[in-house]
Amino acid sequence: MASYVVMQRRSGAPSRPDTTFVRDEFSFPALIVPLVWLVWHRLWFAALMLLLVSAGIGMAGEYIAPSAAMVFAGLVVSVYVALEGPAWRLARFRRLGYCEVGAVIASNLDDAEIRWFAGRGAPKSVDRPRPAAMRSGVLPPPLPPQSDMLFGYDDTGR
Repeated sequence: MASYVVMQRRSGAPSRPDTTFVRDEFSFPALIVPLVWLVWHRLWFAALMLLLVSAGIGMAGEYIAPSAAMVFAGLVVSVYVALEGPAWRLARFRRLGYCEVGAVIASNLDDAEIRWFAGRGAPKSVDRPRPAAMRSGVLPPPLPPQSDMLFGYDDTGR
């Protein structure tokens, strides 16, 4: 099961908001082809930075270590994109005027949409009765003072 962040932006019609679901989890396509994944999701600045970092790693690899160290450095960059890519997508939607309105846990995007639009994503809150002391306006008696004992050390001087 994956977690989907629900982003909404009010469009021209007041009854019909523009809703987008962003899967908030490690992205395997971003791990395999990070540049294509960034361009696909229109994360232009991140794609440009990835190109610059990849070029820097390639140039450093020519002079420092043209062996497995450069493959490892490229893999580290890909893992970073796969981990942070969904957060970059959320930031992009926030810049476009979307607001985060909730989250849905579902196995795929279709189920997330069904769960969100059928029940608005969150269970209904239940009105719980308040304690008697809170209803009458009388506060309960204060708790007795306790020592600041931490790991067997009592600094109150007793």
